Amino acid sequence: MMIELRHAGSVPVVTVSVPRIDAAVAVRFRQQFLEMVPSGADGIVIDISPVVFIDSSGLGALISIIKALGLKQRPSICGLQKSVQTMFSLTRMDKVFAIHPDVDSAIPNLG
Repeated sequence: MMIELRHAGSVPVVTVSVPRIDAAVAVRFRQQFLEMVPSGADGIVIDISPVVFIDSSGLGALISIIKALGLKQRPSICGLQKSVQTMFSLTRMDKVFAIHPDVDSAIPNLG
């Protein structure tokens, strides 16, 4: 499995369990994510702390997932490694996601 799902109250918390989200895994990543996480949630926290590399395919998969889920609130993402944080800044994905250092700081913003 590429992701693990748990809930903090009503908020889905997804932890990515692969070190890379790139062209080689993006389609499977998206598919697993959408199979495990129900649509219509108010918000979501995505913990990508294990991810050390993400490319444009990985970013595209994240955007596709967020659109498919139809969230009512801006999604939160946390645990960005330095290289991943740089990619988010360069592509302005830091404007799409609310960025937090960890899950505990992300959850109160969605409760």
